Amino acid sequence: MDPLRSTFVAGVVATAALVVALLAAGPLVGGTRLFVFSTVASLCVLGGPPYCALNSPTAVALTAGAFLVLFAVAWPLVFAAWTWGLPGESGIAHGVVFGVVVWSGYAATVVYGVSFGSGSVTGSAGLLAATLTAYLLYGLVLGGTYDYVADHRTLFD
Repeated sequence: MDPLRSTFVAGVVATAALVVALLAAGPLVGGTRLFVFSTVASLCVLGGPPYCALNSPTAVALTAGAFLVLFAVAWPLVFAAWTWGLPGESGIAHGVVFGVVVWSGYAATVVYGVSFGSGSVTGSAGLLAATLTAYLLYGLVLGGTYDYVADHRTLFD
């Protein structure tokens, strides 16, 4: 399979695994902030009232669209371009490392939010553990699927 197609196939499969993991973890940690996109709330500032209501159809569609673009397209392209530089000998190992790197950005937003008084790091421990598990699964599936469908090791082969 050509490099871009294998990247997108791996991204879609890994995103499906991530969504399942986040939905499964939701009830365990209160289900409030699992889908990363508290930053989509900035659309409220940019677009006004239609984007402010959390459960409005517009906000849900934009959040889902941003989630899919980020996890099914953007992150897989970054992974494919840089997989050769990640530690490990297989796509699965590279994917797990990549999952930790991506999760660390999410964890930083949680800790950053805590510093503004929206909770404590201890109170967010369950959320951080659940999302770490989900992102590790995302990376594992991304790397494993990429290796399975690709005839190459990196996007530039």
